[in-house]
Amino acid sequence: MRRMRLDASAIGMVVAEPPTDQTGRPLVAPGSTLDAETLERLRLAGVQRVAVDDPAFQDLRFASLVSPETQRLALAVFAEVRERVRAHPETPVLRAPFHRLAQAVIEDANDLPLDHASYLEPANMVQRDAVHALNRASLAVRLAGHRAMGRYLSDLTYAALTCDLGMLLTPEDLRMRDPLTPEEWEAIREHVPVGLRFLDASEGWTAVTRTAVGQHHERLDGSGYPQGLQAAQIHPTAALLMVCDVYAAMLLPRSDRPELTPEEALAEVVGSAGAELDYDHVAAFHRMVPPYPVGTEVELSTGERAVVLSVPANLKSRPVVRVFQDRDGNRLQPWSELDLSERAQQTTTVVRVIA
Repeated sequence: MRRMRLDASAIGMVVAEPPTDQTGRPLVAPGSTLDAETLERLRLAGVQRVAVDDPAFQDLRFASLVSPETQRLALAVFAEVRERVRAHPETPVLRAPFHRLAQAVIEDANDLPLDHASYLEPANMVQRDAVHALNRASLAVRLAGHRAMGRYLSDLTYAALTCDLGMLLTPEDLRMRDPLTPEEWEAIREHVPVGLRFLDASEGWTAVTRTAVGQHHERLDGSGYPQGLQAAQIHPTAALLMVCDVYAAMLLPRSDRPELTPEEALAEVVGSAGAELDYDHVAAFHRMVPPYPVGTEVELSTGERAVVLSVPANLKSRPVVRVFQDRDGNRLQPWSELDLSERAQQTTTVVRVIA
């Protein structure tokens, strides 16, 4: 299986795992062949990539940051919370469902190395909040381990899963609108105190979790919101959470830009180190996160195209790849595999992410 962008190169490929609409119904039938009309229909539905059958990658399966069971649990929890708070905006958000979800995220992070996982992508707009929360929480769990912040692990995981719950009351058209008027921007920023009210109305949420939720949009230089706090005023969990939140948010498309690749998002995070984001947290994050996760399609400096198979622990920018297309665009048969971390391959580099 191979993930491809919805461009002309996908025409003629056979769908392996069909994207779904907001009700969970497949937008195309599995096993169907993609044509130009189908590609355009999928693009209009907001689909960015599609999983296709490819003889060169029949053995490649994508492991996500969390297990399929955790994904299903998260979708169910967020669907229930969304329905409840929209019907009764003053209702408390109970800790119990998120306790089970947080434990599942922590267990998955311990079981699955980040170097062997790819990020979750929402199949439709309804899944966006849950997917963003899972990516953010899974990264936060891993980063907490790298930063020796295990004493905050549960509180931090709860905060990572719930810090955007206030957005559930923000109109969908407003969330995806660009540009925003000053009044609309204030409405977006209001999701932080709204989310805190959800937690404050229920028992069991700790002060650390509430603080991280309330501060995850602050910035060390005072440019964040809602209070404009500066470095010394920001709790360590919030400082860590904001790194993961910024990165995970850039992996999703917005009205003013398409989604960024992990490589591009990582560069943006690194560029904010020491200014908006904590330098030491970003340095650890940079050492932890592969710029080319498993399954990423890339162009090499040789002009060939390849897909990332695995990521070396100590040289994350030098993955093991399977080369399936030569520099002239011809399919290779048989294909070859290269370990770019080997000394013999040091002159071959990744020059562009394709999908």
